[in-house]
Amino acid sequence: MIVGFAAGGGTDTAARLLAQDLAAELGQPIVIDNRAGAGGMIGAAAGAKAPADGYTLFFGSGSELTVLPALKKVVSYDPLKSFRPVTQVGTVSFMLVAHPSVPANTVGELVTLARAKPGQVSFASYGVGSTNHLIGELFAIKTQTKLLHVPYKGSAAAATDLIAGEVQMAFDTVSVMRPHVQAGRLKALGVLSARRTAQAPDLPTMAEAGVPDLVVEGWLGVMAPAGTPDAIVQRLEKAIGNVLVTPRIAEALMQRGVKVTSEGPEAFRAFIERDLDKWRNVAQRAHIEIE
Repeated sequence: MIVGFAAGGGTDTAARLLAQDLAAELGQPIVIDNRAGAGGMIGAAAGAKAPADGYTLFFGSGSELTVLPALKKVVSYDPLKSFRPVTQVGTVSFMLVAHPSVPANTVGELVTLARAKPGQVSFASYGVGSTNHLIGELFAIKTQTKLLHVPYKGSAAAATDLIAGEVQMAFDTVSVMRPHVQAGRLKALGVLSARRTAQAPDLPTMAEAGVPDLVVEGWLGVMAPAGTPDAIVQRLEKAIGNVLVTPRIAEALMQRGVKVTSEGPEAFRAFIERDLDKWRNVAQRAHIEIE
């Protein structure tokens, strides 16, 4: 099972949790193969080129399968043509947070502030073309505001400057931001999932906060190389589904910020198509393109 990120990260941890019980379900060992680099694209390219025999899978995320393909001029794989979606594994909620000094305690107050100071309210991301960069641009589009994007080289660097007040707000995963909010270093204004998240049930969704049609979730899923026979895909989907419904795995993933969804091949493919269209539209409207 190829993972496009380094060992110990969120995607890798979720893959290893799944692989442990999936090996027992399938009756054979599963080796996690970390191919980190280029935002997950090196691993995705390796997964796309693997033999279509069901013995090599790609455990991917929205970053390398929809976000980057929507932005980059050249990608060595096609998210849909190069793979056969097997099943979505889970979704990850994002949270809008701000430094305590920002004079806004609700999403509505933040929008009012941004409209009064166009181009002056700054948001951090972990790089140009990253998921939370595009979330910030989508937020600006939906709220008809102009924000100042400040890119960093990774989530940790962005969080450090946000906590220090060097930048005013950010969109990051609930699991990453919640400890800082609980410690009083940041304040949370809302979540971007379709429904309130169990990790922060008191926070409103964007729709509840007055920004309709703004739903963004990260996601994880298992892909097989294109050409993998139907029978193999069906067997893998059933086996993964059996693992994901076990309370122990569902709880372990939830503790890491992943809500189990377990969508099958056709529903997963349709989801990927919608996600690609969404980010292509955001990239076009925000004039974002990367080499």
